[in-house]
Amino acid sequence: MTTLAAPLAPPLALGSTLPSAAGFARAARDAGLAACLVLFATAIAWAEMTLQDWIPAVLDFPADAEVVTDREIGSTVRMFSVSTGEESGPLLAAWEEALSTSGYAIQSEAEELVEGSIEFSGPGIANAKIVANRTTENGQTLIEFDATLN
Repeated sequence: MTTLAAPLAPPLALGSTLPSAAGFARAARDAGLAACLVLFATAIAWAEMTLQDWIPAVLDFPADAEVVTDREIGSTVRMFSVSTGEESGPLLAAWEEALSTSGYAIQSEAEELVEGSIEFSGPGIANAKIVANRTTENGQTLIEFDATLN
């Protein structure tokens, strides 16, 4: 039986050099910067997809909805806004129906829906208002939520 074995190369062959300390430092810096960028991009993507926990789960948000504002003031006041390319009239009508059939009390009247708003209260929410009457610079509808929690 014949065994073929290649001779082991010495760790440092004649004429080879180790990378300099500056080279290692540069590589470490670049790796750290890349990790920070990945974490930052992940945080932005996660923030764009996350709704505040007080928003009723029965509200079906459009696929293109993007979070514009997400604020908590004190322990009870909440402000939240999203932009979407969807038309506000049909979206608010669907949301009002979903809220009313899920046990939320609706305070809006028919003419308020035309104006683009819904006022409601329900589990954990003393009062809230959804307003969709503004258009962003790029032509999307801005939908704003203001609420006072119990």
